[in-house]
Amino acid sequence: MFIVPIVTGPWQTNCYVIAVGDPQTSGTRPAVIIDPGAQAELKVRQVLNEHGLHPEGIICSHGHFDHVADAASLANDFAVPVWLHPDDRPMLTEPVLGFGPGSEPIIEQLAGTTVLPAPHDLRELADGGRLSLAGVDFEVIHAPGHTPGCVVLRTHTADQTLLFSGDVLFAGSIGRVDLPGGSMAQMNESLRKLRALIDAGTGILPGHGPTTTMARELATNPYLSKEALA
Repeated sequence: MFIVPIVTGPWQTNCYVIAVGDPQTSGTRPAVIIDPGAQAELKVRQVLNEHGLHPEGIICSHGHFDHVADAASLANDFAVPVWLHPDDRPMLTEPVLGFGPGSEPIIEQLAGTTVLPAPHDLRELADGGRLSLAGVDFEVIHAPGHTPGCVVLRTHTADQTLLFSGDVLFAGSIGRVDLPGGSMAQMNESLRKLRALIDAGTGILPGHGPTTTMARELATNPYLSKEALA
């Protein structure tokens, strides 16, 4: 498995392109895209072309504009599905619902509109669900708090477990809970869930910022401390 991180948009969102095998191998291979948000499409296409990849599907960790803005455009062009938790479905086409009143100017500036197109093929993510795309198996863990439909995605390489943590867990921090649909109580429940489910050796690939490990976050992230989650 190889993973190409792409940092996009004014919020410096991490989008990931994932495929199995040697990136130098010739020929077209399938790939999966996670969180192609605002201003991601051009960079995603460059990565796909550079490595001879064709997307097999797109997964969105949640419905915020900076994680979904280019999902429908890419999915419809390549005729592949988009997966999103149903609790965040309204935000997929109406991004103001996720950021709140007053966000219209920045959304229109970036997208040219405040109403996004819908994917032709939209499928639901569910807690405990399993998803196999491009030879990669993902386990879906529902983790609301940042938004009602936030999920994290666990997968395994030959030598490590990885967690695509979206905007739930960052290096040293967590996703904000003050936007519409956010809840600190739900976030704490989700963090307790991750403490119980995610092994310390797991690599964390967040929606913003640098990669980390669960061991490091358990040791240093104040939001994951036993005291914070008591």
